[in-house]
Amino acid sequence: AEDIIADRDYPPFNRAAMDGYAIRHEDFLKGKREYIIVEEIYAGAVASKKITEGECYKIMTGASTPIDSDSILRIEDTEQKDNKVYFKTDLLKKGQNIAKKGEDKKEGELVLLKNSTLRPLELAALAVLGISTISVYRLPIVSIISTGDEVISIHQKILPHQIRDSNSYTIEAFLKTYHISITNKKLVPDNKEKLMQSISELIGSDILILSGGVSMGDADYIPEVLNSLGVEKIFHKVAIKPGKPLWFGKSEKGVVFALPGNPMSVQITYKIFIEPFLRKCFGLPELLSLKLPITKDRKKKVNFDEYFPCIIETKITSGISPVSFNGSGDVTSIISSHGIALQESKKEELNAGDIVSFYFW
Repeated sequence: AEDIIADRDYPPFNRAAMDGYAIRHEDFLKGKREYIIVEEIYAGAVASKKITEGECYKIMTGASTPIDSDSILRIEDTEQKDNKVYFKTDLLKKGQNIAKKGEDKKEGELVLLKNSTLRPLELAALAVLGISTISVYRLPIVSIISTGDEVISIHQKILPHQIRDSNSYTIEAFLKTYHISITNKKLVPDNKEKLMQSISELIGSDILILSGGVSMGDADYIPEVLNSLGVEKIFHKVAIKPGKPLWFGKSEKGVVFALPGNPMSVQITYKIFIEPFLRKCFGLPELLSLKLPITKDRKKKVNFDEYFPCIIETKITSGISPVSFNGSGDVTSIISSHGIALQESKKEELNAGDIVSFYFW
């Protein structure tokens, strides 16, 4: 939640980029190939002597290069005997194998913009800058409600006509990639009064995510309940497959995503709607899709955008291959998939080699 500025030049000194010998380049230009070693300099140490014509330092990677030398020849191109070293090459540029002071960043320059995700790379940069504490944004309060008379907890004994709740675990796992913890999680049957009670208890969350009960069935009460609780509908139903019944609205304190109940519909609508919403809230850039060729022909039966699971195959080039699955309720078949690809509404048929948009899970 704040810009990070360089506290000093980086590198903070002329740093040896190779194990070798530091010399004055003007001596090398004069044809000098044999030098007397005046001092050895290790990383973390500084030179105590100066060199003149025909003299050099033996220096180790990471050490501070003395100001009276301006080039380093690597050890592989030399022969050393006692305190003398002979250079076996005629190739040496001025400044070679020295990382110049401030060439990465100058003191006062911007290193990290606010609204950046702290990955291992950013954490390493903060450590280099000596920053142990930074300001961050508060993560959203997120609650989840899974609905359905047929849906039971994974801890209950299951009957033949029932299914276990997987949607809440899917959503929770996706959100963990942004370090978001679930504040409340409920499992509610298709009962209008019980839905009203549970949703009213959690409507104050920054984000409330429901699954199931948003389609056109007689027991699909979610849109009606949300309306009665004063949640403003922004849209209901989108022209995608799977995920068409998606409902989205806003309450006084936050937003509500009501997802279809089928597991794959939950996975797709999270990737296409909830994750982009989160990134927008965090000020993060939009997730870019990869543009890859499909490896085989594919047809679709609807005139919607259709998202389908696929794997990346790499042979001579990389491409994506669709994964066979049995509809949006099929969880196990797509475990091997690397992500989802988009077959746009206008493309009734894809031919092998056609370029499509691909998103990693």
